[in-house]
Amino acid sequence: MIGRCLAAALALGTAAGCAAPTVTRSVNGELIEGRFVSTRAYALYAIGAVAEAEGNLRLALEAFSEAAGDDGESAEIWTRIGAVRCKLGGDAEGAFEKALGRDGDYEPLFRAQARCALHRGQEEKALGFAERAVALDPEQEAAWLLLAELLEKRGRVVEAQRVLRGWLRERPGSVEGWMQLAGLSRRAGDEAGALAAARRAVALSPRYAGGFAQEMPGFTPLRQVDEALGRGDLEAARRFARKARVSAAELSVRAAALGRVAEARTQAALVVGADPASSSARIALAVAADLAGDAAGLREALGGMPEAGEAVTPPSALARLLFAELLARRVDEDAARAWLKEMPEGREDALTAGVAERVRRRLSRAEGGGSAGGVPKAAGAGAGSVEGRGGG
Repeated sequence: MIGRCLAAALALGTAAGCAAPTVTRSVNGELIEGRFVSTRAYALYAIGAVAEAEGNLRLALEAFSEAAGDDGESAEIWTRIGAVRCKLGGDAEGAFEKALGRDGDYEPLFRAQARCALHRGQEEKALGFAERAVALDPEQEAAWLLLAELLEKRGRVVEAQRVLRGWLRERPGSVEGWMQLAGLSRRAGDEAGALAAARRAVALSPRYAGGFAQEMPGFTPLRQVDEALGRGDLEAARRFARKARVSAAELSVRAAALGRVAEARTQAALVVGADPASSSARIALAVAADLAGDAAGLREALGGMPEAGEAVTPPSALARLLFAELLARRVDEDAARAWLKEMPEGREDALTAGVAERVRRRLSRAEGGGSAGGVPKAAGAGAGSVEGRGGG
């Protein structure tokens, strides 16, 4: 079996003649001189990697073992041998020790040892290996996610959440990170946190929406709110909003964010009639008027903003973003930045996250990528003026 696979793999490679003992490779744009590795060893490693991914562990072990015969100095190959032996219930320590002897700072080795220890029920030992992996390569997502998983298994849930949130602050585009945080939060009984993380994951990768909808009862109603608004069914949106615990004011803001002018105005007018101090509803009115090209309506909405010192209900994160966008359109990006001060963070849903990214891109383009106070600065020229008060 290996022979046939090897022949096919070698047929795809380039025949090597007399090779130098070292070879120069480009890694992330940097030229690095390293050991020469034969085409045969590369081919065997590829066979092993594919076989392991497909669950054919015995073929994987055979291929990796033959590769080690050609390239016995590879920490990577010995790490893979140890990992496969562990999955097969065999002796993995010898292979891991050989990998350690080749490269004592090879992060994947410690991650593989952590996985192996976890497989054997040695959670505390696994945790130590995972911590070492993170220390060796703080940029490796798999190491952070494994560390969080092991902390949770040890009952250290708060620490696990802290690890994931720390990673996500650095890598907000990590779908796997948001998904793991959603699962961890749900298991910890933090439904709001789970929903927020799930919505961030879906904002980045919509294909996961169906799975979250099945797992989290609160996930679907919010999506249904936006779908109802999208088709102009305000009554249905109100019903779904009650299920999703979306306030009447926030419903008007969501309608404005979705570009549903009529629904935003109708809903916001009802809210303002009952609660004139609702900043979110006032902002929804202003944004809807602006989208409709209604200058008089925009002046009226802004003119109705509470005076400084008056009691006011603070605007939601989504409302703040929409008003910043309005200021960028009608005044300039500096005004938007001054209003926003810092980009809303935390428990954003998919719609809020999408608007935040849109605002961030606009302000970044205006400034050329600079940032201040957590918000990309903007130095763009004005695009007109807003009459009335723009506070919140």
